[in-house]
Amino acid sequence: MVWAMSKSETILLVDDQPENISIMIEALHSLYTLLAATDGATALERVAGDPRPDLVLLDVMMPGMSGHEVCREIKGDPVTRDIPVIFVTSLDAPDDEARGLRIGASDYITKPISPPVVQARVRAHLDLKRAREQLQSQNTALEERVRERTAEVVQAQKERVESLKHFADAMAHQIRNPVMSIGGIAGLLLRKTPEDSPLATYAEAVREDSLRLESLVGVISEYVSLSAEPFREVQINGLVESALNKARGFADSSGQDLAVESGLQPALVKVDERIMVTAMAEIIINAMEFAGEERASLTIRGGVGMFGDELAEAGLSGSAGRRYGVRISDAGPGIDREVLPYVTDPFYTTKAQGAGMGLTKVKRVICDEHGGTLLIESPAASSENLSRPGTSVTFDLPLA
Repeated sequence: MVWAMSKSETILLVDDQPENISIMIEALHSLYTLLAATDGATALERVAGDPRPDLVLLDVMMPGMSGHEVCREIKGDPVTRDIPVIFVTSLDAPDDEARGLRIGASDYITKPISPPVVQARVRAHLDLKRAREQLQSQNTALEERVRERTAEVVQAQKERVESLKHFADAMAHQIRNPVMSIGGIAGLLLRKTPEDSPLATYAEAVREDSLRLESLVGVISEYVSLSAEPFREVQINGLVESALNKARGFADSSGQDLAVESGLQPALVKVDERIMVTAMAEIIINAMEFAGEERASLTIRGGVGMFGDELAEAGLSGSAGRRYGVRISDAGPGIDREVLPYVTDPFYTTKAQGAGMGLTKVKRVICDEHGGTLLIESPAASSENLSRPGTSVTFDLPLA
């Protein structure tokens, strides 16, 4: 049965007693389109039909399917669960009302009904439903705008990075050629000048500085080239092994042994493999350089969700979604308290050689290119009683 089809909002009245339905029709017919059902099965057909009701006034005590069962069905269906259900019943005990609310009812009206109360309750819940729908619509529109704006920002960032990369490449080319010429001329002077001549000392200084400048240009070019390409799925164990192989090349050239204890839970991560291998290798090589011994010992651990609490506690909980946590620890001398805050700054170094860009590149790859977090810790920063406290580098990667 349908009444007042011209009304914009539709109410479903469900009661096994026709006289009760008549009372509710009298109270509401001038305000809403009304549907009626005298049993639970018919009520569910009406809820799933067209027009779909905006609100259901539902009797609890009905033969066959009870009002509680009907409410459970409505709330269990993703299509209909947002329809407000108001129980209309002679059961007025607090436990009965609480049970109905737990099932998912929005409100509870006791019989005999008061038309003004029914009208007020129905209007209030329809207004709430409309407000929720408007808010959801606004949220959807806002989320879409955020996605569009984020895509615009990402694209603009990519274009800026690409422009910077081209500029750095051009600058490197323009600087490298004259620097190499200066170094070559200085070398020629060295060969033509007696060793005890002051000119030989000056020529050697010029040659060494030209080599340092040439190396620095290369470091800057490499840093700019660390822009991520499209990510792909990679096994974490293979990723770490590639980084270790790259670091072993450094170990061979420096005459060091590299001992690694690994405990990685198998998982697929989604990264730019090229630059991530570079970043991990930089962490390992940095540990080897500071080891100060012929044998460098590392421990590498990782797993899904590992170290997330520690990163969050350090105020580094910006990563979104499920992540794979990695920690690379060494048994070296550690990092001084005064030095630790600056180790990822560009060109900051306490070593006699090197440009001081290793951990800067690590931060660029993990944080900027992969949206991760990076935490560098050393007991030496808080304790002066440990002879070889070591350093740990903790970071997270996006899961595939």
